[in-house]
Amino acid sequence: MKDNNTIMQVGISLLLAVITIIATYIIVDIKTKNISEEVVNQMLLVEYKKVGGKVNYDKIIEIQQKQVEEGLKGYDNGGAAGTVDTNQANNVVPSPSGSTLSIEQATKITSEGTYILGNKDAEISFIEYSDLECPFCKKLHESGVIEELLENYDGKVNFIFKQFPLDFHVQAQMEAEATLCVGEIAGEDKYYEFITKVFDGSQANGRSYTKNTISELGATIGIDKSKLLSCIESGKMKQRAQDEMAEGGSVFGITGTPGNVLINNKTGKWDKLPGAYPYASFKAKIDSLLQ
Repeated sequence: MKDNNTIMQVGISLLLAVITIIATYIIVDIKTKNISEEVVNQMLLVEYKKVGGKVNYDKIIEIQQKQVEEGLKGYDNGGAAGTVDTNQANNVVPSPSGSTLSIEQATKITSEGTYILGNKDAEISFIEYSDLECPFCKKLHESGVIEELLENYDGKVNFIFKQFPLDFHVQAQMEAEATLCVGEIAGEDKYYEFITKVFDGSQANGRSYTKNTISELGATIGIDKSKLLSCIESGKMKQRAQDEMAEGGSVFGITGTPGNVLINNKTGKWDKLPGAYPYASFKAKIDSLLQ
């Protein structure tokens, strides 16, 4: 039975890999050939039919996010282990989703040395442990969900972007350090403006930026290019980026991106929603934490 399960899991892995390749090919082909929106829609319809419709296609992409990006491992235990084992290195077992932090621990995570978007005294903090080359992170930021939550909850929710650069995104660590450099040089408003700029130009998998081009990107929002480049090359933000990543893994069990965590700063209660989910999914989690 175990052998059969293994064969089935390998088969699923191959199917997900094929879907990923197809999706990637479509995206690259669209970008390089400037195909019209009508043709793009027709191409997507063909792909939807191959898997029984758009609902199935979206579900496969969701599974691909959780299993392929995080790694299809740990079958003997009946589940998939994460791409990044941040817990083993720290000898810490993360609390299950829905647990409660001490107020001191919650404050340290959501306030000390963090760049906060929105009301600093908000009851709920939405933390995204993120990779600047992650396509799902890019999707979340382009969806407008974060801005909509901040606006609709009128000061009850703030947003915190923390670094979680995955090893297989070859420039993600450098981009994480560059972003932290911008925060140090120019403060949190520029930190978030720069994040938006980086995602806008991101093509993922190391094809987006070099140290020089990301410094030039900083200059477009008023950051001194030479200061930014010097900060990146110094490596002074490397440890901070890794510390944020370790925090996400050891405290919340984050293994892939975007790793979204919602914390009630008054009670310490928290929940997580990994992935680029729609507004309603985040709203349900937030409303539950506010009760």
